[in-house]
Amino acid sequence: MARLAFAAALLLVAQLACAQDAPERVAAGTVSLVEGDVRFLDARLQGRRPKQGDAIYEGEGVVTGADGEVHLDMQDGGYIGVRPGTRLNIVNFKAEGGQDDSFVLSLLEGSFRAVTGWITRSSGRRAEVQTPTVTIGIRGTDYEPLVIPEGSKAGEAGTYNRVNIGETEMRTAQGSVVVRPNQAGFVPHRGALAPRLLDRMPAVFKPTRNEKRFEGLHLRIHQNLEQRRQQRIQQIEQRRQQRAKAASAGSMRFQDAQQRERQREAQKAALRAQKQVEERRRLQQEHERAAKKDGREERKKRRAEKHE
Repeated sequence: MARLAFAAALLLVAQLACAQDAPERVAAGTVSLVEGDVRFLDARLQGRRPKQGDAIYEGEGVVTGADGEVHLDMQDGGYIGVRPGTRLNIVNFKAEGGQDDSFVLSLLEGSFRAVTGWITRSSGRRAEVQTPTVTIGIRGTDYEPLVIPEGSKAGEAGTYNRVNIGETEMRTAQGSVVVRPNQAGFVPHRGALAPRLLDRMPAVFKPTRNEKRFEGLHLRIHQNLEQRRQQRIQQIEQRRQQRAKAASAGSMRFQDAQQRERQREAQKAALRAQKQVEERRRLQQEHERAAKKDGREERKKRRAEKHE
């Protein structure tokens, strides 16, 4: 039983250690609105139907059908509205309130509109949207990237990028262009070409039934952005302390289990030693009794011989 208890303690500590070592799933944002056909896909392409309040994690993808739309409150205080007919991947997303916060989104098809949070405040190299034809660096912006695949009747195939507030930079190996408010940039799907600004806003950008959510949103987000960043820093620090406390508690439980096992082994060793002493004493007593008996028998025999 003692060994079973010790083994159980070891198993518990091993499970705690695995939990500590296992990479924590990083939540990139939470669902604030979902309508129609929307699926989240994990790294194994296992799908789930999100509902309001659900998290979307780093490494997951969003797929919306012809009537699907999902809006996400991002961990850095930003906001993303994923439009119908879209495939979007959250490649990575780190929003802990530090200088190394960053995100990379991969837009394969369709469109979204986003108001950025604190990650984009200092450098467009820390926040990027990658598409099949271009990389878009984001700088404190309300922007709308759109990807039209080849064969689509929606318009010329390629990547479009509209800016409402702030600016973005569209980059390819052939060059780059900065897109400012009320401008749109474009890179075609075919040919290795530099991005270019369009003469007029193309008709491919179509608002959804929930577009009013973005009215005044940039101002509202940025009024409270520093407060949200500080709250996030505190939240991350609390999690780290909790993990450290759990690891320390697991280590103490392991040490206690070791100490109890050592005590049990010492008790067993003492009991074995006591039994050995008692066995030697018993054997010695038996030997003495046998010797006395032999002596009596020998004396009795000599007396008998003497009488004869």
